[in-house]
Amino acid sequence: MIENSKIQYDKNKYETTLQNDNGMIVKLLNYGATLEKVMVPDHGKLINLILSLDCPEDYDKERNFLGGTVGRVIGRIKSGLWQKNDTKAYHFELNENNITHSHGGKRGLDTRIFDFKVNQSEFDCSASFHYLDLDGNNNYPGNLDITVKYTLNNQDTLFYSVLAVTDATTLCNIANHVYFCLDGPKSNIKNNLLMINADQYLPLDKDHIPLASTQNVADSCFDFRNERILNQALGSSDSQIKHENGLNHPFILNNNSAPAVKLYSSDRRRSMILRTTAPAIVVYTGNHFNHTGLTHDFNQYGGIALEAQIPPSSSNDLRDMILRPNEKYLTQTSWNFKY
Repeated sequence: MIENSKIQYDKNKYETTLQNDNGMIVKLLNYGATLEKVMVPDHGKLINLILSLDCPEDYDKERNFLGGTVGRVIGRIKSGLWQKNDTKAYHFELNENNITHSHGGKRGLDTRIFDFKVNQSEFDCSASFHYLDLDGNNNYPGNLDITVKYTLNNQDTLFYSVLAVTDATTLCNIANHVYFCLDGPKSNIKNNLLMINADQYLPLDKDHIPLASTQNVADSCFDFRNERILNQALGSSDSQIKHENGLNHPFILNNNSAPAVKLYSSDRRRSMILRTTAPAIVVYTGNHFNHTGLTHDFNQYGGIALEAQIPPSSSNDLRDMILRPNEKYLTQTSWNFKY
């Protein structure tokens, strides 16, 4: 019988557990609608396949984005400017080196406490998280009503969806920022194998903002159309890799029915297949991890984030991220694990 449970660990803060009949366990926090742990059986014990902090109480001590639901706009907005039209512009705080607006601002969705409810059936169990992001929060216009849902089934697939509606024209590009580490904690991803169903990627400028036009991945270190060891890219002399100290790039997904991403552990015993309705995946390889966090001790390349989203833009009109009243923002992503 697939099941779920919840415990309160602080005022208004809860940890929720989803468990399927195969012994796969998913832990979630209503702080940031966060994916805290994904644990699977491994030779009589459980191994966590994502980067996590030691305990739920650590997640609000230092902003880390680990498994958080990030928005209203994940990624960076150039100069913190949304030029809505010829006469109206919105200015957002420059919270990254005083140059860009990053991950929704200093108090983005990943730092908010969501209401939630749990549900289970014979076939799956789920947790739905709800938050009303008020007009003016982080200077975004409109009241944005957000529902985030996680569902675990007996096929070892975890589904993640975001539904949002607004009462005034605003920006919306919400995604999960989970880091996968299929070799287990305290390892690195250098020898993991990666496949990305993308013919094109976006190179970045010095401020990590995409340049104006896409580039073909063919004949480059960004070609993951076939399974490839990550270190072949991380160790590349390509100037884009050198500047970012690894991958931090949007890949434009091909419009077909194939999975968006396949990730394999170094020994290929474990895998994760990602499918999504989003048009792009931003791949970030934990380039900045250097044992300096207050609440974590991760190696560089300790995990890989595969952020399913609308690709970031070099333009300030941000037209692909605009959400209007009577429209729905809906994105759906699934992660299927083999172990």
